[in-house]
Amino acid sequence: MATVMATEKLPLLKNGDSGSSVRFLEQLLSSIYWFSQRPNWPTLITENVIFDAKYDDQCQKIVKEFQQNYNANFPAPAPHITVDGIVGPETWQALGDAIFRYTYAFP
Repeated sequence: MATVMATEKLPLLKNGDSGSSVRFLEQLLSSIYWFSQRPNWPTLITENVIFDAKYDDQCQKIVKEFQQNYNANFPAPAPHITVDGIVGPETWQALGDAIFRYTYAFP
């Protein structure tokens, strides 16, 4: 039996989507922001943000910022991900990687 990557089970999220998957995405982005609050570390959320389970322009902007920060601040062998504001398999994987690195890998 083949192993299925967890990211294959996560939905593609983009502007206009809403619901529990978007709420989960917002929680991940919020966690990354709070765990990354260290001197000279990149920040993710730079303005007042409303988490409302709606993938709107604000959410898309934050996802793009996450994608850009991930590419700029996570060293190899981290993959370079597409900066498009869409949360597909590579961005879901990067979110998991970022949560791990911010919470466990760095003192």
